[in-house]
Amino acid sequence: MAVLDAGGHIKVLKREDGSSLLRPEIAIGKAWGVLGMGFGGRELFRRAAKMPAFFNALSDLSGGRMVPVPGGVLIRSVSGEILGSVGISGDTSENDEICAVYGIDAAGFKADTGD
Repeated sequence: MAVLDAGGHIKVLKREDGSSLLRPEIAIGKAWGVLGMGFGGRELFRRAAKMPAFFNALSDLSGGRMVPVPGGVLIRSVSGEILGSVGISGDTSENDEICAVYGIDAAGFKADTGD
């Protein structure tokens, strides 16, 4: 699980014992991708499916940090300002997203999944 601030800096990175090697990088990529584009992982996923060449270019421009799938969720203030993002990896993308939304909501912020 990764939490980034609005500038894309890692605020929290947690890895469960026994999880596979790339889980932290995947979580960061999910969080970084939604933050970089300004919309949630579901919308990122839809756009990547429609415009693969553009997303290949984005991946190159970002040094490979774009992971355009659900599980990356924007953290918004009550007024809608982007405060940061959460990325989770470890289960299906849908279940990762559910966990991210739960944490964001529990902290009193608005979760933006892209739907």
